[in-house]
Amino acid sequence: MTAKFHFINHACFMLEKNNSAIIFDPYLDDNPEGLTAKDIKVDYIFVSHGHFDHLGSAFEIAKNCDATIISTAEICGLAQDAGCKAHAMHLGGTFKFPFGKVRLTLAFHGSGVPGGHACGIVIDFY
Repeated sequence: MTAKFHFINHACFMLEKNNSAIIFDPYLDDNPEGLTAKDIKVDYIFVSHGHFDHLGSAFEIAKNCDATIISTAEICGLAQDAGCKAHAMHLGGTFKFPFGKVRLTLAFHGSGVPGGHACGIVIDFY
């Protein structure tokens, strides 16, 4: 089965594959479809860094869907403090999720979170 790709806004997009829905950097403000956090139904949320235009509505979506936020330890710490499920990873690390294997990569960009790093995300779907 091929993955379904849905571009939303800025760096925000969704992927659906093998009954898993994933959103990346869920910044929804001023998106052309008028989507809100209540419209998003996902299982996982990836956040590359803590700037407002990437973290966006991650916490609200996570709470609405009982979705897991996957990001760096610093972002996941904020997510857990906000009452969200989170799976922290470190740059270069990999983890096997039900939908596939994930690796966080180094991104040369500000983190938006004290002590944190920005990351790229590589997914190898099963």
